[in-house]
Order: sequence, then C-alpha cells, then structure tokens
Amino acid sequence: MSSSLPPTVRARMRARSALSTILEWLPGGLFVSARDRFSHSSGLSHKALGQFVRIARHRPLDFIEDFTLPDNPAIRLAAVESRLVRLLFWYGERGYEGAETEYWRRLCGSAKGVLELGANIGYYTVQGASAARHTSYVAVEANPESAALVERNVALNGLDNVKVLQAAVVGEGAPEVLELALPDQEQYVAPTGAYLVEGGEGIIGRPASRTITVPTVPVTGLLDDVDLIKLDIEGYEANVLRAAWPRLLEIRPTIVVEVLRNVPELRQVLRDLRAQDYEVHAIGTGGLHRITDEELAAEAPLPRYGSRDVVIVPAERAADL
Repeated sequence: MSSSLPPTVRARMRARSALSTILEWLPGGLFVSARDRFSHSSGLSHKALGQFVRIARHRPLDFIEDFTLPDNPAIRLAAVESRLVRLLFWYGERGYEGAETEYWRRLCGSAKGVLELGANIGYYTVQGASAARHTSYVAVEANPESAALVERNVALNGLDNVKVLQAAVVGEGAPEVLELALPDQEQYVAPTGAYLVEGGEGIIGRPASRTITVPTVPVTGLLDDVDLIKLDIEGYEANVLRAAWPRLLEIRPTIVVEVLRNVPELRQVLRDLRAQDYEVHAIGTGGLHRITDEELAAEAPLPRYGSRDVVIVPAERAADL
C-alpha cells in the first residue's frame, strides 16, 4: 500500500481489505440471495437489508463471472474487482447515477452518432448503445485493462454497433504516447480516477505511485458523423474541447461532460459555448436544471443538483431534452 496516501486513508483501506477477507469466508450464494431480496424489498425490510448491504458490498464478486443489474436485467456486466462494479451489483442503475443513466439513454436513443471519451468499465457504453442499437457508437478508454473490460461488457450485451479504442484523447500535435497515472487509493482492475500526468486540471488529492504509458489519438479524427459526445476524462475535458473547437462549432453536437471541482478552464469553455447559442443544463435527480453564466463563473461546486454531469445542447435542439 502506497505511503503517499494520508494515514487515515491507508487505515480505511486496510480496514476494507480486512473486511473483504472476512466476508470471503461466507458462501457466494448468500450474497446473491441477499441482493435479490434487497432489490425487491421495501419499507422496514429494505432498510434492514440495506444495513447488511453496506457491509456485504465490500466482498469481492469472485463467486460469479457476470451479472445483470438488479433493476434492469437487460444490462449484463462482468463481475471484475472494481468499486464501481460492486456498487452496480448491489444497487443497480437507480442506486448509481440513476439520473445520468436515464438521460444518457434518452440522448443516445435520438443520436445519429455517439462518441464516449473515458469509458472506464463500459457501463455508460452498454447503457447508451443498448438504447441505440442501430447507431454508430465509439468508446475511447486510455487504460488498457479498462478498455479490455469495455470490450467484454459490449460482447456480453451483444452490441455490434460499438467500436472500442484504447487510447488517450488529445489535441493535434500531442505526443504519440502519454503517461496515465493510476491512483494509489483505487487498486482495482479499472480504477475510475486514472488521469493523464500532464495537462489536466482539478486533479487534487489523488497520489499515484504507478503510471503506465498509453497511446494517444487526436480528437479531431473522431468527430465525423457524431452529434453526441460524452466526456469523463478526469480533468482533460477542457483541453480536448478546445482542440476540437472549430469542428464543434461546425457540427454542433450535444455534449455531456463531468465537471470536477477546481476546473476554471472547463468552466470557461462552457461559458464560451453559451456564447455560441448553446444551453447548459445540470443533470439532477429531479430533472434538468438550467445553469446561468453567473453559476458557471462562480467558485461554488458545479453542478449542485445531485450529480457532477452537465448537458450542453444547441439552442435549436434544447426542446428535445
């Protein structure tokens, strides 16, 4: 365990590891049964089972090869060692970014071509591509282990409209390879917080003692026939959007982007898109919330409605949201 982590974080990681070891003594069938009961329960029974789930979710899913979401059996995922995979196994799509999932499926369902930058395990890939099986869908992921997992999940869901690229998305003139940092706190097959060592913003408190070299691909070569783009590339969003700026103004896609803390460059890009007759909406648990220029310029966290994602849509298509 890396000494670069604060002592309190190392202590929590040791405690979770010890709990996982203890839970592995229990039969896997117990956890499958508990999950099914939890997902179909309500009231006091749901609350009581929820207490058990908060402990049980720390157990590795090595007792199964893959699983369907408890609240959407049409979606199947590989049961690899990943914090995100565990959350999806226990809580399903409604328990993990339910609003974002709903809007992503809706947007993909009406798209002509989809580009997802930062696919991680491929959760949004299979959700979006399942809602648009006759639409071209390109998923790009820098981490080779994560990209392989995206391909596996695509195959599990029988999606032949998806192309997976293993590369870091960059602007023109960038090096052919870059270093990808794998955070010490996320020692999983597909860490959700992996980030490029140089050129990003908003990456605070993610010490990484291990990096890997990954190939790069210019974003400008990925935009043909695309009218929907999703970016979750850990602080590199502003760089990529700036690099694609002329083409963005030409093709005017709808854009879904994660907004971290301390990302002034990305906030400026969003304001510049507003000046090009785009609308900015935060995805919230109760629907979409229109974001003003004042909110974009403020230092307060954005968005603030239950998620970290915003939808930037051309004004001429805003009524379709």
